[in-house]
Amino acid sequence: MIEAKKNAQSPGDRKDIASHRLKELTTAALAAALLLLPVSPALAKTTIKILSPKNGATVSPKVRVKYAYHKEGRANHVHIFVDGNFLEATHDDPVTLNLPSGHHTIMLRAASRHHDLLKARASVDVDVK
Repeated sequence: MIEAKKNAQSPGDRKDIASHRLKELTTAALAAALLLLPVSPALAKTTIKILSPKNGATVSPKVRVKYAYHKEGRANHVHIFVDGNFLEATHDDPVTLNLPSGHHTIMLRAASRHHDLLKARASVDVDVK
């Protein structure tokens, strides 16, 4: 008479073990794939806030613009626009602008290292005296 091994597994047990191992491998593969994915610019949150001058302020022709810039995703630097016209790209904070007398809109926009403009922006209107 042949004696059955005490550790022998039934076909149902082997199927459960294989299913469990497949789940472990799938979970590990998914985790590894997520580590390789870049952060989507759509999910990243870049913000710009102009701290000074305040909106509606009266300023001298030499305007010092101080801002808070939180870079995420593709953001690299800021582009400065005055009255809708590009003035310069900068990594500096604060920046000093020389503006003629009159009413002006100063806008800062986040840009990638390739100078692609991103969604984050801030603007203030000032009167130069």
